[in-house]
Amino acid sequence: MANASSKAKTSKGSTKAPYKPAPAPAKPSVSPTAGMTTWDLIAWYALLAIALLVPIAMSNMNWLSSPSAPNIFAYPLTYDQFDIVKVFVMRAFAIGGLLAWSFQYFFKGGTLRRTKLDWLIVAFLGWVLITSFTSISIATALLGKYRRFEGFLSFLTYAVVYFLTVQLADRPSRIRAIARMLLISGFVVALYGAAQSIGMDPVSWGSKLPFEANRAFSTFGNPDLLGGFLIFPLTIGMAMALSEKKVGWRIFYWATFLISVWAWIAAAVRGAWIGGAVGIVIVIVAAVLASVKLGVVDWSFAGLTGLAAGGLVVRSLSMPGTVFNVPERLASIFKFGEGSALTRFEIWQAAIDAIKARPIFGFGADTFRLVFPQYKPLAYVKDAGYLSVADNVHNYPLQLMAGIGIIGFLLLYGLFGWALWLGVPNAFARGKGTERLVIAGFWAAAVGYIVHLMTGLSVTGSTVFLWMALAIIVAPTATQHEHPKWSWGPAVGALLSAVLVVAWVGNVTFVVADNYFLRGQFPATGEDAPTLLKTAIALDPWNDMYRSMLGQAYQNQMQSWLSQAAQEQSAGTDPSTSIVMAKQSLQQAADAYEQTIAIVPTEYDNYLFLSGLYNYAGTRLDPAYFKQAIAAADRGIAAEPFGPGVRMQKALAQASMGDVAGAAKTLEAAVNMDPNFVEIHVLYAQVLSQTGRLQDALALYKTLLSSDASNTSYADAIKSLEASISAGAGKTTTP
Repeated sequence: MANASSKAKTSKGSTKAPYKPAPAPAKPSVSPTAGMTTWDLIAWYALLAIALLVPIAMSNMNWLSSPSAPNIFAYPLTYDQFDIVKVFVMRAFAIGGLLAWSFQYFFKGGTLRRTKLDWLIVAFLGWVLITSFTSISIATALLGKYRRFEGFLSFLTYAVVYFLTVQLADRPSRIRAIARMLLISGFVVALYGAAQSIGMDPVSWGSKLPFEANRAFSTFGNPDLLGGFLIFPLTIGMAMALSEKKVGWRIFYWATFLISVWAWIAAAVRGAWIGGAVGIVIVIVAAVLASVKLGVVDWSFAGLTGLAAGGLVVRSLSMPGTVFNVPERLASIFKFGEGSALTRFEIWQAAIDAIKARPIFGFGADTFRLVFPQYKPLAYVKDAGYLSVADNVHNYPLQLMAGIGIIGFLLLYGLFGWALWLGVPNAFARGKGTERLVIAGFWAAAVGYIVHLMTGLSVTGSTVFLWMALAIIVAPTATQHEHPKWSWGPAVGALLSAVLVVAWVGNVTFVVADNYFLRGQFPATGEDAPTLLKTAIALDPWNDMYRSMLGQAYQNQMQSWLSQAAQEQSAGTDPSTSIVMAKQSLQQAADAYEQTIAIVPTEYDNYLFLSGLYNYAGTRLDPAYFKQAIAAADRGIAAEPFGPGVRMQKALAQASMGDVAGAAKTLEAAVNMDPNFVEIHVLYAQVLSQTGRLQDALALYKTLLSSDASNTSYADAIKSLEASISAGAGKTTTP
């Protein structure tokens, strides 16, 4: 593949292609695909597909359902409706693009473009791989945590996208083509987010979202993730508009910028606001240096954008709560002792403690959810609630250091810094024309996204574009090496092709497994939930969520068999067969939970499920199971010291075995971990009554009643306790 730019021979026989935009209009009229072979074209279109399809990919398409065919899209194609689909699309085209490029290079000979970052990227990938095998969960470190997926394989995919971009984005027309594809998808994503902000979402997401209604989340499923992605269409859209000579495309780029600003504000993500603002300022600086001349279209869209942004801010002033109120939302950044800022600092403290524990190798990429229970402070349980689990630090440097150690963090951020430094001369060259503004747009996007990551989340569906941006930034500095067909080339190419084909098949298997996982939770008539879930596990054996859900499916079967046994006993028929089946389901559920624990031994929820399973079995089948409930709960307490849920399960087992004093002691250590955990307070009051501490039980019931005045069970318990105390049975013991 020849480079259209001029070449200067080096002493080593390679060529270095300096970035020289040709005089307009000749250069922009050159097709991006000029000079490409068939295999180059396949790789090129795969790269464009990543830019176009990854941002818009999701599996919920129920808006396509119709009255005549209501069940076709009733359910999403995958259980994880967002991240797993974006990962699938990204990897499918990255593998396909690399396969095509490799075939050309190894079987026919061709061009290899090298950058100064190449060996640093190899070193970083090598380090992440090492830390994967020293991880607390090798499977998680390699594959990533479910619904995050930023393990070693995703970093490897980022590097492949970087490589393909460097190889193919060797001239301005190709850089603009990549930017155009990203902006087309960005327009779709932003438009959908803007529609959500005014209550016009064509997709049904169920009865309740995990965040505020009308808050934009678009095809990313979460406002935080959407806000981070929008930094790319914001900055690149502005740069493309200012450097575009065709009026039609210039209007489209400005329209993309305008709608991105709308969705950016409507997502209400403070870190993304800051990162996006930084990126916009950088583009403005680059435009001033390039002596951009603004026309009617530019001023018109600047005015429209200003009016739209101002209108959204003014509208936010009358909206309830602080999330949508832009001034209050910004002011809350500095309110460190309340709200999300408070819990964010507590998560950061847990990450810092984890880093101190394993500063060199960390715990493995994307394992923070597995690490957090061991290091989370008690204050977090009180402030966020016992059900809250942080699976991300909301601070990328801390996330990296906890996962891949300080060395891994330094390698990656050294890579970021070096790429940005190399890109400065091309992005901010004074008086060199507007063509370089596109590179400045990618430079601004990279900086803005990195700033956002200081308080935001890194996920594959947006972080891949950070690596693509870095590749475009350094592409003009790449050296170009022409290689003939080597005698050993076909052998290497065949081996690499085989590996890539296997990887492509594995990528398909990966997403098919999630479809079975979804169906296992919502089986159709005639389908068996455990069978569907076991198929999901067979296709993706390292996903702990699949195994955990299999345990719950068997637990549901056990409960069904026990209900049937109770009905048979009431009807005077023999329930022994149903009881045998219930015990079989019990054992299968316990085995599934134990297999899950073997994969992720620090995942607290599985101990909670297992102890709850044995408690239910102890109540309905055999009291001997209560001992196993206590043993499982003790393992859970070791995994998460400040987990009141599993302590409650232990106390239930102790009380059921007659050890009410032991139950009281267990609950005493847990009852104040989360003041809003009502169930554990009710159990504690019951146990206090059983131990004779009636005054303490009475005081606790009165506290519960003050929070829920309509609860008659609290009122009845208070009357009963007051009657017992009046009769002289009261005994006061301060815990």
